[in-house]
Amino acid sequence: MNHFPPEGATCPGHPEAPATWTCGRCGSFMCAECERRTRPEARPMCPACWELRGRNVTVNQARSGTGLQTAGLVLGVISLIPMCVAIQIASLVLNIVALVKSKEPPADKVRWQPITGLILTAVGLVATVLIAVLN
Repeated sequence: MNHFPPEGATCPGHPEAPATWTCGRCGSFMCAECERRTRPEARPMCPACWELRGRNVTVNQARSGTGLQTAGLVLGVISLIPMCVAIQIASLVLNIVALVKSKEPPADKVRWQPITGLILTAVGLVATVLIAVLN
């Protein structure tokens, strides 16, 4: 699809303004005032596609990350109980997965929960090993 509109095309939102871009998603024309971009070098989107994108991004952000991170933190706290090896291993795995997923976009995910969960799990594992060795 061509990024630039044909000669004489106008913006639907501003009929007096010449169209400077074609929406990368739906192909509608837009003027410089109407264009929306995720980053400066990205292809522009029209206001309608930008709004649709905003709704989809919000839904996807709500679905991903926070539940997994919270579960890892809770397991990390439970892992402080010595001799709970199964929970400690589950916490280790879950917090590593949560930490890896927190590196994926969107970048504003909170990473402190899986890191804290891993630290708590490590403390619990050290306590378990010390108890096992001292007994």
